[in-house]
Amino acid sequence: MLLAALDYKQAFTTLETCDDNYNEAPSAEDWKKVEAACNYLKLLYDSAHSIMAAANPTSNIFFHEAWKLQLELANATGHEDPIFSSIAKDMHERFDKYWKDCSLVLAVAVVMDPRFKMKLVEFSYSKIYGVEAAKYVKVVNDAVHELYKEYVAQPLPLTPAYVEQGEANNGPANANNTQGAPASTGDGLLDFDMYLSEIQSSQPSKSELEQYLDESLTPRIQEFDILNWWKLNTVKFPTLSKMARDILAIPMSMVSSGSSIFSAGTGSCMLDDYRSSLRPEIVEALVCTKDWLQYSPTATETPSSAVVKAEGAA
Repeated sequence: MLLAALDYKQAFTTLETCDDNYNEAPSAEDWKKVEAACNYLKLLYDSAHSIMAAANPTSNIFFHEAWKLQLELANATGHEDPIFSSIAKDMHERFDKYWKDCSLVLAVAVVMDPRFKMKLVEFSYSKIYGVEAAKYVKVVNDAVHELYKEYVAQPLPLTPAYVEQGEANNGPANANNTQGAPASTGDGLLDFDMYLSEIQSSQPSKSELEQYLDESLTPRIQEFDILNWWKLNTVKFPTLSKMARDILAIPMSMVSSGSSIFSAGTGSCMLDDYRSSLRPEIVEALVCTKDWLQYSPTATETPSSAVVKAEGAA
């Protein structure tokens, strides 16, 4: 509506000149406020449109938009025009509350993206916080490690891959090996093998998280499927993949994929006190049922027609 009004800026001025009874034309200051509002609201609109256009809006995609908005609005507060600066300050104050509440979980989610890991957090925070970036990066790094420790403390399910690996290690070929002793290869270097075994046992092994963070970043491609990447790397990172699955499934928006974030029915998606009191199992059942009903194959005939046929047959 504001953009449409800007297109008719000259028409309002001409109408005021031609019609003596019309004296409600926006002033030059009003038009500048409209221009400033359009300029900054477009940032929000573009971010919302980018997120809603995603086929699978996993939680890792929200950080990309959030940190850019935080940086753009913070820079806009120093605009040389006082009108632009005033509107930017008001918007930044509102968005900063969201950023302070949600930036940590958004950052942890993007760390679970093998294309970015901690590198994007370090880069974006250096832009936002400047010389104090290291302090905020440490908060994210500590949060990731603390969360990983909680998952390490949980037992892992025994998958077929681990069963096969265990059977292979306990097979006939290893029956004659003493515990902890390397198998002889028949080349007369058993002492050397024992030396290597001692070195490996004395060196602390890296955790899955450290190994994941130390590896090089996965190349950024247009159609990258992060859920499939973690599925393929479950055997390599059994604990971390479970943690990534839970983090990436966090719902960051109350608007469903493919919907408009500015639609009139958005308010109906908010949880009231009654729905918030439901147990997690009930909420999960309701969400899954709604999804199944929404995407289930269309029935060949409506229930009403089936009832009519049944009555006719009776």
